[in-house]
Amino acid sequence: MSTEEKRCPLCGGENQCGVAKGEKECWCMTVSIPEHLLKTVQRKPNICICSTCIDTYKKEQV
Repeated sequence: MSTEEKRCPLCGGENQCGVAKGEKECWCMTVSIPEHLLKTVQRKPNICICSTCIDTYKKEQV
C-alpha cells in the first residue's frame, strides 16, 4: 500500500487503516462517518479519514 493510503486525506495524519496494513478489515468499517466528511474526500474514496478528524467534526456539529 502507498504512503498516501496510510494518511488521512483531511489532516495528513496517520489514519490507522487496517486494510492499508494488510488486514481484511479496518476500524472505519464499524463507525458512522458523517456524510459531509465522505463528500469532502470523495475524490479519494478508498482512503480512510482518521478518527481524530471524525471526532472533531462530530463535536463541532453539537
